[in-house]
Amino acid sequence: MQAPLVIGHRGASAHRPEHTAAAYRTAWRSGADSVEPDVVSTRDGVLVCRHDLDLALTTDVADRPEFASRRREVLLGGRLVRGWFVHGFDLEELRTLRARERWPARRPGSARYDGHFGVITLAELLDLREEESLRAGRTLGVHVELKHASFFEALGLPTHRPLLELLRARGLTSALSPVSVMSFDAEVLRRVRRAVDVELVQLLDADRHGLRATRPRALRRVAAYADTVGLHRDLVATGAVERAKAAGLDVLVWTLGPDDAPALLPDLLDRGVDGVLSDAPDLAVAVRRSRRAALVS
Repeated sequence: MQAPLVIGHRGASAHRPEHTAAAYRTAWRSGADSVEPDVVSTRDGVLVCRHDLDLALTTDVADRPEFASRRREVLLGGRLVRGWFVHGFDLEELRTLRARERWPARRPGSARYDGHFGVITLAELLDLREEESLRAGRTLGVHVELKHASFFEALGLPTHRPLLELLRARGLTSALSPVSVMSFDAEVLRRVRRAVDVELVQLLDADRHGLRATRPRALRRVAAYADTVGLHRDLVATGAVERAKAAGLDVLVWTLGPDDAPALLPDLLDRGVDGVLSDAPDLAVAVRRSRRAALVS
């Protein structure tokens, strides 16, 4: 893979409804090296690609009368949220839903595809990765983010267990695996590390962790169980990239929107980041290509 990696955030989420097969396929075919699925668990313990627990944000569930009674209140992050939650549905039920663009006014091109695609499982995404790798003639990657790990643990649906089963069944457990595992939850990453040798990415942001999480001592602790840190873009200006590198960690930066790649990516390249997550991976790939051409000319 080329450096820095371009990782399609939720697929090519600026161009197709996020976390659909079409979004992932579009990302890879536009030159992305990897894609980033957030994964959550169904009621029957299957990992599916969704960012939010509430399905109403990105599917047509609120318009489906057969599921009206599934609306619930759930305590999330210290506040009650009312919605249709993924862990209240089994996989067969989820397969009847159709994906929607979460920001139709901001992404009208993506919103044109509302209703065209369904929910995809992580297993199906790994199958798609193999197909697209053969088509591209190169090994494509998947950066799996385990979302809400402690929430699902409390429900008796620990998401790292079916993930490990998938990785073992497909022989994707070594340090050379094209699958990486990411999380904000350090404990779930430690559990994965005890079982497999895939790349682990500790996600960090200032709101969740505070700037102290990017101090040298804290980053050295991360390096004891993870290979990489995924820094929110707002942390770049604090010197976090350089401190992480000094701790022996690779660095990913998230998330570049469609307007950000031309403005921000050159500076990230200068700082030596190892990868970027982008909603419009085609634009990030174009900037990377033009920057490389300028350096060799």
